[in-house]
Amino acid sequence: MFAVIFLVTCLPLSSRSQSPVDDTTLRLRSDLVLVDVLPMQKKTGRIVGGLTRDDFTIFEDGVKQTVSHFSRDKLPVSLVLLVDRAGCVNPFDDRIRTATIKALGNLKPEDEVAIMTFSNKVALVQPFTRDRKLIADKIVAVEHQHQSEQHYFNAAIYEASEYMRKAANPNGRRAIVALTSLEASIDFSKVSEQEALLSLLESGAVVSGILVKTIGGRIDQGIRGKPTSFLRHLGLRSGSLKMFVTETGGELTGATPDEIDPTLNRMVDNISTSYALAYAPTNTANDGKKRRIKVDLSAEVEKREGQVVLRARRSYVMAKETVGHGQKAEGSRQ
Repeated sequence: MFAVIFLVTCLPLSSRSQSPVDDTTLRLRSDLVLVDVLPMQKKTGRIVGGLTRDDFTIFEDGVKQTVSHFSRDKLPVSLVLLVDRAGCVNPFDDRIRTATIKALGNLKPEDEVAIMTFSNKVALVQPFTRDRKLIADKIVAVEHQHQSEQHYFNAAIYEASEYMRKAANPNGRRAIVALTSLEASIDFSKVSEQEALLSLLESGAVVSGILVKTIGGRIDQGIRGKPTSFLRHLGLRSGSLKMFVTETGGELTGATPDEIDPTLNRMVDNISTSYALAYAPTNTANDGKKRRIKVDLSAEVEKREGQVVLRARRSYVMAKETVGHGQKAEGSRQ
């Protein structure tokens, strides 16, 4: 299943559902891989509504899969708001805090939110809760930035992914959303980029991010973010928010402080209104390996709607089977 993690650093469509089985069956089937798909018109950015199960085709490692379950806006969301507190740029001023509170207030009553902050270290500010007043109070009270510390994306994504195991919505959508001034940064934490990605794929979370567009943000990006790709070639450890977003089918967009409210609202809406497709993999081996996912849209839809961009996760990690007592290990969230 998917999770959404919102990362905050230096941050409607009408519901329509069609499913051949009821949602209880979908929640109980641990052998299913759930893929959230957001189809958007490339030219306008409008979400394409009114699609059916037959409009989608899913491939796993190049092998076509049978979509056994299909729904729209049915599953609850577990969301981790990840707030960057590093560097000289403050991406979480009073305007942005107010906009964040407003956007999260639009979530459904059954959706839950947790808050984490990160710099050189990662801290859980608020465990998962459905209490919107508590969330608002915690957002207002988020700590001041640590100007001398660094943006450790790998550690942040890893800790947020691991914390997803505590979600009260075990089979709902999972999200990590980041509000930051950087797409990438040198990362000397103890967690490598691959370790963070593996934990993320096992959690089933989708990562999205909002890059705060300010003069200070552009300076921070030029000093810390742009050199990252070059320094990778020198063997220095780095963390790429953009890579985590791309791999999980999330969204990375820029916004000025005045645009944070509508941008975050749209991002939360997109999470809630994604199409949910599920399939039982034809490869049933519990091998703990990474598997690639590709989602295609029917030619008829693109003929009607024009060119459509599909946002969907690119891979997942199959649960590994343990030895002894015939039990399977607690595996990946698919």
